[in-house]
Amino acid sequence: MTIIMTIATMAVHSQVLTAPVQKGSLWGYIDQNGKWLINPQYTTAWGFSEGLAPAELNKLWGYIDGKGNWIINPQYKRAEGYSEGLCRVITTDDKFGKWIYLDKSGKQAFAAHFDNCMDFSNGRAAARQGKMWGYIDNTGKFIIEGKYEHAETFCDGAARVKLDKVYGFIDLSGKWLLQTDFENIRDMKEGAFPYKGKDGWGFADKQGKVIVSDNLDHAQPFSEGMGRAKKKGLWGFYDNTGKLVVQFSFDNCMDFSEGLAAVQKGKLWGFIDKSGNMIVPPQFDEVDSFSNGLAAVKSGSLWGYVDKSGKMAIPAQFDNAIGFTLE
Repeated sequence: MTIIMTIATMAVHSQVLTAPVQKGSLWGYIDQNGKWLINPQYTTAWGFSEGLAPAELNKLWGYIDGKGNWIINPQYKRAEGYSEGLCRVITTDDKFGKWIYLDKSGKQAFAAHFDNCMDFSNGRAAARQGKMWGYIDNTGKFIIEGKYEHAETFCDGAARVKLDKVYGFIDLSGKWLLQTDFENIRDMKEGAFPYKGKDGWGFADKQGKVIVSDNLDHAQPFSEGMGRAKKKGLWGFYDNTGKLVVQFSFDNCMDFSEGLAAVQKGKLWGFIDKSGNMIVPPQFDEVDSFSNGLAAVKSGSLWGYVDKSGKMAIPAQFDNAIGFTLE
């Protein structure tokens, strides 16, 4: 048992946190200390997922490893991150812009092409051929019939769909979990979801019972037990019982991540905790959410990274910056 635990620990520690950053016109990757791991050389670069990162060079996309080597050469019009061992790309030889899925070696996972599709989650991916959406498995076979006017990615075992103008949620087999009479809904997360009624947006629980009435300008899905909402031009946060725990007092905000949420007061951004306490006072022109202990922030024209105490962990020196992910 000790040997197994030691090996597992070593595997975790061998993973490196990286962030894509832009210097001048090119993108590269840095570590948590701001040291270059991959020198700037890409037109665009995104974060790593499952060991590979999408990167663009000369208007074509491919995938690199943690050392910057091309594992899948740039050859696609567009490329998204990996999820459950597969990624989705648009090929250059498809003038209609259809999507295919690739495996980790860059081989096309299955023959099917799609007019639109989404990442895999819970062994399913929403996909559309023609006008209607269904769900495929990792062989490309439709296991939930393509009959929906709209479909979204599974989250917590439920997917948001629209069928015959009715919004609701289905399970992994395609069976209805909940059908609603709301005008619109957003994703169910943590047992609740935003809905649009006659008078605006509100929140309902997984049974469809209203927990916040439809008197809001906007509402977004829950994250870390908090749902952000806008009323009379200002943003605040509800908990998943429907209690307003952070008052409507911000000009803009983002979801909670790692216990903190980015909020805007006037033109500047800072970070609050779940009680609404200002942990990092508004001082940044732009921000991203926290990931792996750091958040990308913009001061003036340059980006750096701040820790949860508000200290600049990596000084502002980049022309653009994205959050840290495991390589």
